[in-house]
This record gives sequence, structure tokens and C-alpha cells, in this order.
Amino acid sequence: MFESIKKIFSKTSEKVSKSAISLEELPAWLDEKEADCISRRNAASTSSRERLLKLEQDLHQLLTEFGDESSDEPHHHKVEQVNRHALPQFCKKIESELEGDFSEDDEIFYREVAGLINGCFKAYRGPGRYLHHLYPDEVKVFKQTLDQMGHEMNRMTEVIRISRERLTHIAEMRDLLHERDALMEEDSRADAEEKKYEIRLSELRTELQKAESELEHLVASDLYASYLHLEDETEKLRQQIEKASETWESQIRIAIPVWKRAVKAFQEQAKPVDEKNMEDLIQQASSPRRDDDEMARLVSLTAKPLFTLFESGTVQAKNSFEKNLFTSADEYAKKFSEISTSLHTLSGELNNKRKELEKNPTLDQKNHIAQTIGEAQKRIDEMNQEEEKQKERLSSLNERKKTILEDLKKKFSEFTEEEMDLTLPGEDT
Repeated sequence: MFESIKKIFSKTSEKVSKSAISLEELPAWLDEKEADCISRRNAASTSSRERLLKLEQDLHQLLTEFGDESSDEPHHHKVEQVNRHALPQFCKKIESELEGDFSEDDEIFYREVAGLINGCFKAYRGPGRYLHHLYPDEVKVFKQTLDQMGHEMNRMTEVIRISRERLTHIAEMRDLLHERDALMEEDSRADAEEKKYEIRLSELRTELQKAESELEHLVASDLYASYLHLEDETEKLRQQIEKASETWESQIRIAIPVWKRAVKAFQEQAKPVDEKNMEDLIQQASSPRRDDDEMARLVSLTAKPLFTLFESGTVQAKNSFEKNLFTSADEYAKKFSEISTSLHTLSGELNNKRKELEKNPTLDQKNHIAQTIGEAQKRIDEMNQEEEKQKERLSSLNERKKTILEDLKKKFSEFTEEEMDLTLPGEDT
């Protein structure tokens, strides 16, 4: 039976003049094969459908015959019990299964009849199990009718199964075509994005080249040279101040121990004014908020009293550093005064230079151009990375398209049982 049913679907209504079709022709060809498969399924199911409908009517008729007896003789009490309980339940169950009309669609019709047969068997095994002793002929006909319906359903089962296989095969080929179409659309979008990418990349490169050219011209300009000279002078002043500050701090570190010894000497000699001035000098030198002008004044104020201690031998220089600093009252005071003055002068000059630098637009121009260059280069790098990812994505898509075409060709060959060939793009027809 299977082979005879299979031939129904495999035979062609017309001879195909060509042994191959192209990929572009495949969608229409699948539509044609789907319609042809459904038509053949309907044709193959017609006789079974008619027979099943006839048997369904027989069941209707059979229900009227259960318990229909012409004899007026009284029934046995068991017959009365069956007729009163089991028979009505059985008939009610069968009638509920027979209610309604069947679908015109073969697939739905098949499921509906299968449900009917299943329901009838449940009724037979339920309340119907009491009927075969009392209504053997009717039960026998009932079972025969269901068996005949079962045979017709078996025949339809093969028809539906083969039809489903072919329709599923067609659906799978359609799905592959739809997936390929979606990938082709993605390819098209990728092409459009690639053109936008090239345009934007060209704009960024032009912007980068322009900025680099501007920076090159700025660096080569007299304005920039003047700025560099001003920057160099500012740095030199900063270094001079740093050097003078180091000298200033070094002199204070050397002098503090001597000043402390002088405080003790003035204290022993009962010179409170000189002692007080020297203590103020030490305090100023040790203060975190030291006033350098006040330092220089106190150094000058205490120089002569201090050197009277040196001249009398009360205080002596203990090392070469102290000897080099404490040479004479005038030289000693001059060293502190000159450095203090120098720090003031250099600080003023440095502040002026820094103000000139702040007002000079060259640095801002350079920074702005450098920022433009950095941003353009960063965006170019980002776009190049995005492009690499896109290339990897497209490569994966191309592999998937290749696999789809291979699967499609294989399924087509299986469907046509190698009697036709599917010609793919790039293949010879």
C-alpha cells in the first residue's frame, strides 16, 4: 500500500522538458509543487473521505437500532437495567461524537475522524461493554463499522504522512531561501554602510591632514618661535629662582646654629635688646610663613652685635660653611640682602613672563590643533576597528550563505530523487 500511495505523489502530471532549474526559479517551482502535493493529497483522500463519511452515517443509523424490539413481552430485569442505564449512556456518548460537520481540509478531517473513532471505542469499552450480551448483532455491526473506519484511516495515514513529509521538505527549502534572502539584504545594507564608511573615513583623513598641516605651519611660524623664546626665558627665570631659593635656604640652615649660640651669649652678657632681636630672627627663619624681607631686615639689624661676639671670641665659626658665611658684618648682611632682593626681582620677572605666556594665543592654538588631531585619529582608529569587525561578520555571513546553498541543493536533490538539478549562481547550466 505504501508504494502505491508514494507513486501518487511521485508521478508527474506533465513531463518537465528541462532537467534543471535556477535558484531564481525555485520559489515559483516550490509554490507549484506545494499546490500539486495538496491537490494529490486531496485526490488520494477523496475515496477514503467518502467511505468514512458513509460509515459515519451508518453509525448514526445503527444508534437507532439499539434496543428497538417489536416484541411486547416483558423484559428480564437485567435487560430493563441495561436499557435504563448503560444503553442511554452509550448512545449519548456516541451521539456527542457524531455531532457537527467535518472540515473540508484533509489534515483537519483526519484528526476529527481519529477523535471520533477514539471516542467511539471509549464508549464501547465503557457503558457499551454491557451491550454485547443483549444486542450481539448491533454490537457486532458497530465493531465492524469502527474496524472499517480504522482501515480507511490507515490508508489516509499513509497519504497524510507522505504529504506532510513532502510539504515539510518544501517548507524547509523555503526557510533556507528566506534565510538566504535575509542575508542578501544584510549584504546590501552592509554595502550601503561601507560607502558611508568610506565617505566618513575620507572626511576624517582630510580633517586630520588639514590639522597636521596647520600644526606644521604654526610650529614653523615666527609667532611660535617667539612663543618658544618666551617659554624658554620663563623656564630660565624659574631655574634662577630655584637656585637662589636653594642658596637662601642653605644660608639660613648654616646660620641658625650660630644665631642660637649668639642668643645664649647675649643672654650671658645681659644684652636683652640684642638677645630679643636675635630670637626674632631665629623665629622668623623657622616660621612656615617666613617673610624674607623681614628676614633680611633682622639679619642687617643683628649683624654688628653678632660680629662683636665673633671679634671678642665669645662665638666662633665651627666649620668651613660657617666661616664662609660669617666673614664680616657687611659681607654677611650683603649676602642675605642680595639674595632677598634677587628673589623679589626674579619673582616679579617670572610673574610677568607667565602673564605674557597666558595672554599668548599660540599655546591655545597648538593645543586646539593637537586636540583636533587626537580626536580625528581616535575616530579613524575606531572606524578601522569597526570595519574589521564588519569584515569578520560579512565573512561569517558568506560562509553561512555558502552552507545554505549547499543544504538547499542537497534537499532539492532529495526531493526530486535526483531527477532534477538545482543550478546555483556561478554554475554552468
